[in-house]
Amino acid sequence: MKSPRGGILLDFDGTLTKPAIDWKTMKAEMAFEDDTMILEFLETAEPDRARQVSEILERHETDAARRAEPSEGAHEFVDFLRNREIPFGIVTNNAMRHVSVMLERIRLSFETVITRDAGIWKPDPRHVLMGADAIGVAPEDCIFIGDGRLDMIASKKAGMTAIHLSSLPGPVCDYRVHRLADAIPIIENLLL
Repeated sequence: MKSPRGGILLDFDGTLTKPAIDWKTMKAEMAFEDDTMILEFLETAEPDRARQVSEILERHETDAARRAEPSEGAHEFVDFLRNREIPFGIVTNNAMRHVSVMLERIRLSFETVITRDAGIWKPDPRHVLMGADAIGVAPEDCIFIGDGRLDMIASKKAGMTAIHLSSLPGPVCDYRVHRLADAIPIIENLLL
């Protein structure tokens, strides 16, 4: 078997798990517009307001972690990466305490998991660059797969190939797929 020429970084919520957070409801509870970026808001908010928003975020993330289900084909996709010896990891804006619960619940394990606990998060490209460094792959040799706009922004700014996991039109990306399995031929073409 040929050695892979790169690696894979994956978003977590909505990519390896089925979406479990109702963002619209949560942001309404926070009295936010849909396009408000919660983590950025928390950096500059007044302490009382930051505490209120953090409590709402924590409640919704904890609930989502308890209800997590693997996305269609998640186990098979991770098996494909392992069988082909492709370096891979997770880069997520979630907190490690929630990701750990979800990984256990959906019965997946990862050696590399970069979360917002690192002190930076997507769309900051340094977040995904930390992931590339952790799996030992140059950014230009990484493929990032995610379901969100921030995933695509961060990975493109970092010089990675971006695969948007969505059936809807969306942000600038190199490829758009409907399911994780649809990314396998792209990976085979680019990395193997």
